[in-house]
Amino acid sequence: MIKSARLLLVDDDGDALLSLTRALKAQGFNGVISAASTAERAMELAAKEDPHAAVVDLCLDDKEGVESGFKLIKSLAAVAPFCRVIVLTGHASTAHGIRALNLGAASFLEKPADLNHLLALLQDGVAQSELRRAYEELKTSKGGDEIGRLIIGRSAKMRALVEEVKYASQTGQPVLITGETGTGKGLCAQTIHRLSARNRFKFVRYQPNFSSADLVNSDLFGHRRGAFTGAYEDRRGLIQEAEQGTLFLDEIDELPLETQVTLLGVLQDRKYRPLGSDREQETNFRLICASNQDIEQCLAQGKLRKDFYHRIAYQHIHIPPLREHCEDIKDLACFILGSLREREQVHVFEIEKAAMDRLMHFEWPGNVRQLEAVVESAAYKAQFAGRSSVGEEDLNLGAKAADVGGVGFHDQVQAFKLKLINDALARQGGNQLKAARELGLERSTLRRLLARQYEQNAMPGREER
Repeated sequence: MIKSARLLLVDDDGDALLSLTRALKAQGFNGVISAASTAERAMELAAKEDPHAAVVDLCLDDKEGVESGFKLIKSLAAVAPFCRVIVLTGHASTAHGIRALNLGAASFLEKPADLNHLLALLQDGVAQSELRRAYEELKTSKGGDEIGRLIIGRSAKMRALVEEVKYASQTGQPVLITGETGTGKGLCAQTIHRLSARNRFKFVRYQPNFSSADLVNSDLFGHRRGAFTGAYEDRRGLIQEAEQGTLFLDEIDELPLETQVTLLGVLQDRKYRPLGSDREQETNFRLICASNQDIEQCLAQGKLRKDFYHRIAYQHIHIPPLREHCEDIKDLACFILGSLREREQVHVFEIEKAAMDRLMHFEWPGNVRQLEAVVESAAYKAQFAGRSSVGEEDLNLGAKAADVGGVGFHDQVQAFKLKLINDALARQGGNQLKAARELGLERSTLRRLLARQYEQNAMPGREER
């Protein structure tokens, strides 16, 4: 936990405040602790000190009862928006817990709390508060809201990437994004589009997937009925779909040379002709390309034409591999865990020091995508074991680099999730509600995990956003 962490304790019992302060210090909380015995004093301290986290009792006034605590939770959200509120009360009930969470509390505990559990919640609260503060700082700059969804980390390389993305969003020129598999090239392209003047129009993504030139040309430029065998009706191409917007070509090194020549002409003249048509159509779109290959080698091997390369790389953005900015791993892991907790109701709040050390010292051949899969898988394992923190034993770092670069690693994570669900369903006779309760999930979450697998199995070859 950061040494500058600020904690606010609120309880009408002065002895309880003193005892909790001493216990947290003894357990290793090394931040600054402030205490208040009234809601009024708590609000003064919150406005003055902007705490990272607050531990709040519900009953702060005998006349108002628990309403006094609920009022304070709501008020704290307005005065200290980055503060993570943990309710610690002797008036515990399901209804009170739900209401507290709806008002903005992060957790709800019954007195007396297990100190290790409380400390884990506080550590997570401080980490989440720091991430929200960093995100808010990015929002103060132009385009920061979108960039904050892409850039998690405060290293020099990530700050440089932020500036490159900002610049690219304002120029309108073709951009080439390079980087290893799993570094986030597609997300970078989407962010540039969303920050650009074209954001009111479509972002269309296409990956050649080793297709023939005829198929790729049909995908990009469209065709007229009868243009070739099987062309039974007219088809709009992706260039037409991306009109006024952005066309993102992933794995550009796999684009057939014939298509590179045709597309080069489109970029020069802003006109194209659908297959089987004798009439040119004008077009206006922005092109962003990406590759996980060494571009110099692609040029030397003839996989990329030099004239085409010069047209698509007015700006070249390289996303560094995770091993080159490993100081961001902790922030990334905490962000992934927090996102999973909010999205899937996985009640795991912390990554233990030994586990974090392993994450920090791993090479990450699959980059951020692999980190996300490892953290999510570990969180599910921890929850299944009934623990609120990820331990070293939960981490699966044994996959080979070849298995973690693409969907294979994610397939393993999905398979593990589905195994947990299917095993629970088998024990509960197929009852989804009981299976969800056994796993500590909402029924809607369980059904969404199952549905997601069906969606992935039916995912089409081309993507449009």
